[in-house]
Amino acid sequence: MNPTAPTTATAPGEHLRSEIAEQPARWRDLLAFQREAVDAAAELIRSTDPELIVFAARGSSDHAAQYGQYLAHNLLLIPAMLATPATASAFGVTLSYPSSVMLAVSQSGESPDLLETVRSAQAAGVAVIAFTNDESSTLAGLSEVHVPLAAGPELSVAATKTYTAELLALYLVLSRAQGAEWGELARAVEAAAAAGESTILHGWEPCRALATELRDEQRILVVGRGYSMSSAKEGALKLMETNAIAASGWSVADATHGPLGQVVAGTPVVVLAASPGGRASVATFGAAAAALGAELIVIGENGLDASVPVRSRIALTGLDGDGRSPAGVPDELIPLIEILPLQQLALALALERGLNPDQPAGLNKVTRTH
Repeated sequence: MNPTAPTTATAPGEHLRSEIAEQPARWRDLLAFQREAVDAAAELIRSTDPELIVFAARGSSDHAAQYGQYLAHNLLLIPAMLATPATASAFGVTLSYPSSVMLAVSQSGESPDLLETVRSAQAAGVAVIAFTNDESSTLAGLSEVHVPLAAGPELSVAATKTYTAELLALYLVLSRAQGAEWGELARAVEAAAAAGESTILHGWEPCRALATELRDEQRILVVGRGYSMSSAKEGALKLMETNAIAASGWSVADATHGPLGQVVAGTPVVVLAASPGGRASVATFGAAAAALGAELIVIGENGLDASVPVRSRIALTGLDGDGRSPAGVPDELIPLIEILPLQQLALALALERGLNPDQPAGLNKVTRTH
């Protein structure tokens, strides 16, 4: 499965729309068909008993890696770091590692500086687990264990289903390394898939309406906390890629500094409020932004004081006010759900602005950074 750019004429946004909609089905595929690879990766982590887990990634995959970093801390109680690919590719430096495992996350598995980072780590004795959407990729071939994302061909340049597949694959591997049973994980994935389907179904109309309101905006701020930080950054990237708009994604812990200072009357601020971890700080930031005149767009249970004005709310269908659904969506999988309205908004806004979100100007599917 080698993701490629569109090669035939289609209506603008047709690929992106289809790929957003199919994500819950791809999550079920990953659960159903990749258990052997997931178990092999989990066993490598357990047998290594690492002192450190290193995540190597770029772009959307880097946002997934930041999510994985939280998982490694919270599930395995192991320190985790993000690799800096330029160390190997630009400076030619090979690091010395304690007992470590590298998790290399890449949709294509072909980014040159990521490959150089992996080779450098392996030269230092670090075992590598690769997560890619192409079983024939260079990265898959280099790794000790490869976990296929099972997302199918992704034809839109802007990544959607490969991003959420990366989140889920990392969740499954690190949960299995912790000792979670497959039955428990299957219930969690099915609950997330059901919530995802419902959220997508009910999200098209409010996102189209919001896109009409935001058509002439030139900047948007997206914030979250904890597990949700990854999808805040990813959501901002989708808006940038598809709309040529100045969008930025932040943890609210960082956004209370410079980014909050950039908020003026009328600035759209998207708040990811579904994750229980850090929800209080998200609510505090939202109130501070509203006091500066921000137009708040809240995704999920807002947790804000009733006196704080909110421009728009987008529900995550199937999640209750505590961030969990009765069917059992765990906190760790909420970022899979809350990125969906942001993907839908990116698509709707691009079409509203007369752009083709499948083929953003100047962007390619594989980033060949050396």
